[in-house]
Amino acid sequence: MKAIREYLKHKPCLRGQILDRGELKRVAQACGLSPQQARLELRELGFILTQNNHGLTIWKKLENVSGNKMESTKLIG
Repeated sequence: MKAIREYLKHKPCLRGQILDRGELKRVAQACGLSPQQARLELRELGFILTQNNHGLTIWKKLENVSGNKMESTKLIG
């Protein structure tokens, strides 16, 4: 089973944000996890569930969200 952390190291396009539905499902399958387990691991790695400017639910690395200015993203949960 691949750890999500190792998987994301080799996928530069997924480092900052991951779409909650399709991309998350692919990451979970590649790591041998269920989507729910992948969500838990992302949360442990410092990702937060939010929405982008188009209303899509994404997992975004907490470090990328800067203080008061959240680049038009809305926190979920």
